[in-house]
Parts: sequence; structure tokens; C-alpha cells
Amino acid sequence: MKIPTLPVLMASILWLVGCADGNHRPYVLDDSFGKTANHLVKAQIANPQAAANPPVDAPNTMDGYAGVNAINGYRQGFSQVVEPQGLTINVGGAGGSSSGGQ
Repeated sequence: MKIPTLPVLMASILWLVGCADGNHRPYVLDDSFGKTANHLVKAQIANPQAAANPPVDAPNTMDGYAGVNAINGYRQGFSQVVEPQGLTINVGGAGGSSSGGQ
């Protein structure tokens, strides 16, 4: 049995055209898309030049020994791993019967 190729080809093209959206318009973004978000982020920075102009009397923070001890204590807290207890969930089970007798 020979299948006529031209009618099958035309039918498949019409079928594909029927699936196309007639109202499709490509997405066009404005040139300034996203600039508002960038301006808002920049506006939230109190002093953009803070890294370039550090204060003369910087606040006293943690010294080196306290920092090392804090990091070591943090790391040692993860070295002792406690295994969780097992959990058994029973679904259904034997105990009831539905015999349907009256």
C-alpha cells in the first residue's frame, strides 16, 4: 500500500499551523528594564565610599585570640555528631477485621 505523500504533508502542515497562536507577539523589554532595582539597591547603601575612607578610630572588636577560640569552639561543636534515634511508623496493621456479617 502506497501512502500519498503530498496530501499527508499538506495535512501535517495545516495541523501544525492550527497549533500556532495567532496573537503571539515577541517580548520586547524596555531599555531601562531593571534600572529601578539597581537604583534602589544603591540607595540603601549608607556610605558607598566607606571602604575607601576607613574611620581613624575604628571600633574595638574581637582580638585575634578571642576570634581563634570562637572559631575553634564552633568547629568542635560539629565534631561530636549525635545519631538520631530510629523511628518506626506503622501503617494499617493487623488488629481489626471487617467481616461484613450482621
